[in-house]
Amino acid sequence: MNLTEGIRVLVIDWHGLHEDGGTKLSVEQVVGKLFDGGGKAVSPGLKSGEIAELIMEEIRRKPGALADAEKFMAQFESADDLLEEIDLECLVADLTMS
Repeated sequence: MNLTEGIRVLVIDWHGLHEDGGTKLSVEQVVGKLFDGGGKAVSPGLKSGEIAELIMEEIRRKPGALADAEKFMAQFESADDLLEEIDLECLVADLTMS
């Protein structure tokens, strides 16, 4: 699976989870963790592709993260496969630790 598309799938899935009451954290709150202390916030109302691009910008900023993320995402053939392995919050947590 393409990295940008995979991130978009995670964003859409998390948005649905939040809307259905499965989590109190919105997509904007989860992705905002990437920028804690950086003075940058995630604006409410962004489309899934725009949020995916914010995450991609952060991945590109970290040395080696893009290649690692592309390699990770390439192992998934479908959105279902991806969602069985990881969710948006886990992805963000992994990115904040690297």
